[in-house]
Amino acid sequence: MATPAFVKRILRTDAFQWAATIPAATYMQFVLWTGRLDRAEVPVPEPYILAMWHGRLIMLPMLRGRGKPLIALISGHRDGQIISKAGAMFGIRTAVGSSSKGGMRAAREMMRLARDGHSLFVTPDGPRGPRMRINSDGILDLARLTGLPVLPVGVGMQRGKLLRSWDRLLLPGLFSKIAIRYGEPLIVDGQADRAEIGARLAASLTAVQQEADRLVGREPVEPA
Repeated sequence: MATPAFVKRILRTDAFQWAATIPAATYMQFVLWTGRLDRAEVPVPEPYILAMWHGRLIMLPMLRGRGKPLIALISGHRDGQIISKAGAMFGIRTAVGSSSKGGMRAAREMMRLARDGHSLFVTPDGPRGPRMRINSDGILDLARLTGLPVLPVGVGMQRGKLLRSWDRLLLPGLFSKIAIRYGEPLIVDGQADRAEIGARLAASLTAVQQEADRLVGREPVEPA
């Protein structure tokens, strides 16, 4: 059954989105306070482009470095706007766009911020999937144009609810062991073989995600 137009209008309002954001951000703060964090050393200095599969997008507040605010590429869909507002409460800024809408505008904004020393964050299988598969060259173009290395990251959480959504989104639980692992940084230059480096990035993202899951005793999610 389709969502009525008046309901869609309500869901798009700032008032509704902030009403959804504040309890969500408060809960995430309790997740961070009660969690037992096992975070590997970041293998490269900032700035860089963090890449993570969409199913762990909610874990974004755990990934901010010590430098300038992290800039995340977020969908303009209402869910993306709620995540954007929640991220702002943790000092994370966002650029709105996707591979299908607003992508060029967002890319220009992220390039400008990268020149100012900000690290960037992209989910290469977002916003619609397929799960754990790179669905466009956007992240590779961004890496080539900015000169920043792409750093794969995976977040595993012992407690939490795994949804049956396309991305198998993980809702975090309290008092949980949390593991964060990084893959080998990838450089994309003008001579890079796109197919080869894209395959390497996808393999690395899946490997670090599944490693993080195993470290906390969670059954790893498989690509679609």
